[in-house]
Amino acid sequence: MKIQIIYYSKYGSTQEIAQAMGRKLKTATVVDVRELQEITGDLLVIGSAIYSEVPHKDIERLLVDKEGQLQDKPVALFAVCLRKTYITSKIGEGGGPVYIKKMERALGRPPVASMIFGGRMIVDELDPEDRERTESFAKRQGMPFKDVNVMADSEVDEFIEDITAKTAR
Repeated sequence: MKIQIIYYSKYGSTQEIAQAMGRKLKTATVVDVRELQEITGDLLVIGSAIYSEVPHKDIERLLVDKEGQLQDKPVALFAVCLRKTYITSKIGEGGGPVYIKKMERALGRPPVASMIFGGRMIVDELDPEDRERTESFAKRQGMPFKDVNVMADSEVDEFIEDITAKTAR
């Protein structure tokens, strides 16, 4: 089975995770959604970094699938974010489960598997717009605005095991 991993990454965390999956799934090709020419996989693993509480627009556009490219293919979804658990706050709902649900709604059907990966933010690497938005968000949430790294290598193995178990049937 040919596996195609399609991702969006701005600062590198999601790309690292996608490439780690590609190395472990030896039949996989890994491509940034901005460079995607065609859907070639029998199984698609589609993931996005989360910025401003939403998956990237190019990933959402792909998942909406107006061309029907994903229609007959099993799809696994992953999101990379700093807050893996569900939260409610004065500005609404958030966290990994909310982001995965947004991706599932865009896809229009349940994925074969889904995973919320911890991400990484290095404040000095943020572009000015992201820095301002993220700092403002942290202030509204009463959170510190500092470097964060919640990535875990074991999450890739866990996701691959889940995908393998659910698609081997």
